[in-house]
Amino acid sequence: MQIFPVNPLRFPVKRKMASPVHSPDFILIQQRRRQRSVSVSRLMESAPLREDVIQAIAKTELPAPNPEDRIRADGFETFLRLVPSAGRLPAAPKARGDYLEELFSPLLLEALAYVDTARDLSDTHGVEALMALLQAYISAQWTIGARDAAMHLYSASSPNA
Repeated sequence: MQIFPVNPLRFPVKRKMASPVHSPDFILIQQRRRQRSVSVSRLMESAPLREDVIQAIAKTELPAPNPEDRIRADGFETFLRLVPSAGRLPAAPKARGDYLEELFSPLLLEALAYVDTARDLSDTHGVEALMALLQAYISAQWTIGARDAAMHLYSASSPNA
């Protein structure tokens, strides 16, 4: 077996630039973004699926929930009604993001609470467990729609910008 030498210059090494030292505000913003995305990710991963909800309530008198896109649209529209128009939001991105996060966070926490309750009751049977499952599904989809509205408002241009 013949071994060929590897030319070390064939694959040039790129030197990394020294990373700047970030301000405490920048670090705090990054931590909040990670926490928020983890919470929204957790909601999306742990919320019951429509198929599971439909299957669970199939032999009951509980009505089937609206389709996901309709529930999300309701969340989007309702969040838009809760918030002033984009022109009246703070112009600075940080202030705008903080304001929208302050409005959205309670909705997210409530949806996560519904999902946790449904998970806690998942080993039980009865109307209470089914209602918790249905509420968790609807709340999660509604909150995802509200998140989409918050993101829309965050990226909407302000007349002062």
